[in-house]
Amino acid sequence: GLDAECGRPLFATYSGLWRKCYFLGIDRDIDTLILKGIAQRCTAIKYHFSQPIRLRNIPFNLTKTIQQDEWHLLHLRRITAGFLGMAVAVLLCGCIVATVSFFWEESLTQHVAGLLFLMTGIFCTISLCTYAASISYDLNRLPKLIYSLPDDVEHGYSWSIFCAWCSLGFIVAAGGLCIAYPFISRTKIAHLKSGRDSTV
Repeated sequence: GLDAECGRPLFATYSGLWRKCYFLGIDRDIDTLILKGIAQRCTAIKYHFSQPIRLRNIPFNLTKTIQQDEWHLLHLRRITAGFLGMAVAVLLCGCIVATVSFFWEESLTQHVAGLLFLMTGIFCTISLCTYAASISYDLNRLPKLIYSLPDDVEHGYSWSIFCAWCSLGFIVAAGGLCIAYPFISRTKIAHLKSGRDSTV
């Protein structure tokens, strides 16, 4: 069965936005197939819909369910990649505006840079949530015999997801700082002026 020892290497994989790969050194048979070039160690994550082959032994309703699930999963992947791309573009614009703020219209450009950083944070949050949703959806697809993991096999997230959430926190903090800094500097200048006026 799937929970037998020979089935376990099927789940010894890691995946990201672009590809899914086998861990080497867990199953000798898969390692041998990869070394001989019969099997690929990494396969590309699909971002386009391809019509699956109709199998004789699978009922039509089940085939239709698999196609619909594949379509929904594809949309989740596209949303993830799309929002991540927008986040990178907006972050780049925010960095350019923040750099310009050192030379021209400090207060206004810092506000704009802060808003761009916060928008990047929103896009990153959507992207990370849809990525987690796509993995959860993929593992809960029907039929369970083919797509779900055995009860004693777990899935998890590695250091890259942890880094993504940390960088999201830093981006939001940078956005908040860029928005708040002009107000803080104005109040400091106002206090300094009032202090000078009182001494005169």
